[in-house]
Amino acid sequence: MINMNEIISNNIMNILKQNGRKQVDLAEYLGVSKQVASKMLSGARMINAIELQKIAKYLNVSMESLVKVPQVIPETNTVKAFMGKVESQEAKDGLAIADEIADLICFYARIHENAVEMMQPWEA
Repeated sequence: MINMNEIISNNIMNILKQNGRKQVDLAEYLGVSKQVASKMLSGARMINAIELQKIAKYLNVSMESLVKVPQVIPETNTVKAFMGKVESQEAKDGLAIADEIADLICFYARIHENAVEMMQPWEA
């Protein structure tokens, strides 16, 4: 599933880098704190249409260029993305095992939560 917040924030970050501009300058231009700008550019906070229009004006680009979905969507799984940067097969195997262990831990945590809930007395 495509996360448009991440797509837009990645597009903005790429254009900022290309133009040698900084996140803090964008925050000042938008009239928001550095923390809010950081959340916007990490995809953690949605960017509304008015902010998107201001960002496009600040970067001297069209709004369409900020919302454009790339041909190839980058890997969002951190472990798998990191695996692409690891060179040795042993390290890749180790990361694959770590990813599986993390999945198992999450699975068993959910099972435990469900079991605890199922053990509670039922109300009639």
